[in-house]
Amino acid sequence: MISNLLKIEIIENDKGGHEDLIFEIPDLISQRKFDTYYFALAIEPKSGIKEIKNAVAELIASWNKKQAEMKNGQVIYLPIDFSDQYTGCLKVEKKNNLNLTYGFSKREGWNVNPINPTEYYESITDFNTEKEKSLTVNQPEFEKCLTKLIKKLKSE
Repeated sequence: MISNLLKIEIIENDKGGHEDLIFEIPDLISQRKFDTYYFALAIEPKSGIKEIKNAVAELIASWNKKQAEMKNGQVIYLPIDFSDQYTGCLKVEKKNNLNLTYGFSKREGWNVNPINPTEYYESITDFNTEKEKSLTVNQPEFEKCLTKLIKKLKSE
């Protein structure tokens, strides 16, 4: 049972949308701090952290919908780190189970809809892994984990 397969948390700091999205896949990548800056821009005018959490929950819901539709042999990219020069993303490959790899694309963060990045999922051609490490997970488990994250973000 890998219920803590993936962790996403939004914290309050005084950095104006920078280093406030905490992302971790314990068996794949250590804890990182990403920016919610582009989420904030996408939902202007925002009035606080609750809206940012909801926006991130929308992204995770979009991921969940996309991964649920995957066919065997398909590869999708789930963006999470929206930066000026690149996007950090999770490469998901379906081979009965899901194979997860973390890495980057040179697609700029401002060029992607952070709440529903439908044009991103299957369009990445320059994915580079950070480490040659991947994690195999059971698809229903992954779905359960994402659903739990959405609920958590929306209820905080």
